[in-house]
Amino acid sequence: MSIALRLALNLPRDAATVPMARRLLDQALRTLGVEPGCRDDIGLILTEACANVIEHARDIDDYEISIDVSDLRCVIHVVNDGSMVDPGRLVLATEMSDRELAALDFAVLDEHGRGLHIIRALADELYLTAGQAGGLVLQAVTTLRWTSDAEIWQRR
Repeated sequence: MSIALRLALNLPRDAATVPMARRLLDQALRTLGVEPGCRDDIGLILTEACANVIEHARDIDDYEISIDVSDLRCVIHVVNDGSMVDPGRLVLATEMSDRELAALDFAVLDEHGRGLHIIRALADELYLTAGQAGGLVLQAVTTLRWTSDAEIWQRR
């Protein structure tokens, strides 16, 4: 038996949408039986990805989120079709080695330099690609951890 969940949201580019999207995702993951710590990590990934769109995307009124959950992983896509302030700077975060990432002193990074580093630290995989109409597509993949009472997944 396999269960798949897909959430798709088209949201206005407004900071007020971020907590709503995070709560919706958390409720879905909780209902499925994902461990609280894993839900927190995934929620922070989503929050940072959305915050990047709200802060850095230009010339757009809305953005898209899609979340695909399977028995093993959660894949988050955050898509904006606007222009980015400096897409080259964003790509650097995905190209850092684990050693470079571990050596970062987050205390010295300014407020606007931490989001992708946080996502990279929490996600198993992180990809940034150009969107079809411009802008950026962020894809973060995280392996799910299940609570002991997530029976539907343990019967597989």
